[in-house]
Amino acid sequence: MQLFDANLLISLDALLDTGSVTQAAERMNVSVPAMSRTLQRIRELMGDPIMVQAGRGLVPTPRALEVRGRVNALVREAQSLIQARTVPLTKVARSFTIRAADSFVATFASPILKEVHKGAPAITLRFVAQGAAEIGPLREGIIDLDVGHIRLRGPEIKVQSLFIDKFMGVVRADHPLSRATVTAKHYVGYEHISASRRGLQSGPIDDALAKLGLKRNVTLVVPTFLSALMAAATSDMVATVQEHENRSTASLCGLYVFPLPLATNALRISQAWHPRFDADPVHRFVRECVLRICKIKAR
Repeated sequence: MQLFDANLLISLDALLDTGSVTQAAERMNVSVPAMSRTLQRIRELMGDPIMVQAGRGLVPTPRALEVRGRVNALVREAQSLIQARTVPLTKVARSFTIRAADSFVATFASPILKEVHKGAPAITLRFVAQGAAEIGPLREGIIDLDVGHIRLRGPEIKVQSLFIDKFMGVVRADHPLSRATVTAKHYVGYEHISASRRGLQSGPIDDALAKLGLKRNVTLVVPTFLSALMAAATSDMVATVQEHENRSTASLCGLYVFPLPLATNALRISQAWHPRFDADPVHRFVRECVLRICKIKAR
């Protein structure tokens, strides 16, 4: 395939449409001598004079007349290809898949959807359970957004902070811990629930307790924070969950919440996406809605 400057097709289209080197130069915003040189390059490329002198003007050759329609169509198709296609958000019918913890879904999914539907009522949000921390699903388009404590880094991922979360303690409403200020010794005096999708019995809470010379007795390990809340509601066990993602659910369940009597590192909750969607206007709109609701709910 012979290589050529695609701009020559645009110039040829202008020459054939105007029938004038001067007018074609004006349309292309170049000088007349520059357009004359471009015409010469087109002649060499096409193996045909393309436009020849006829009195004081130029007329197209039979070859030029033959290709004029095709050249114009190619130029319009190329322009359409590179120009951003603007579709009103109100007419966008699209499904977005967001991977997030069930506690995030319980607290944020409904208000996020409400915010999205203010501008794009035909968009559907599809939340899926968290899995392994892998870039693959984002790269392959299996999920559009990954929300949580994002540890992935690199050129294949964009990350935006949503809010800072911390842990809180949760017990049933009439639990003994609900009747007084909870100290670290009170906190470890009961059986505990560990919420870990990887099935871990210990974590940062236990590391913080070890610095105080204390240890909790974890007798139940569940995969999610919501299941930890449900277990705490029907027992004397203590659940430790993320505050912003679980406070409203704990309140709906009539549970008693209390600040942890020990220092733990805060968790940065973020949303992540693949760079190829960075400039997509609809994807950006959904991301902005997620960020806006998270900022409001996490105040």
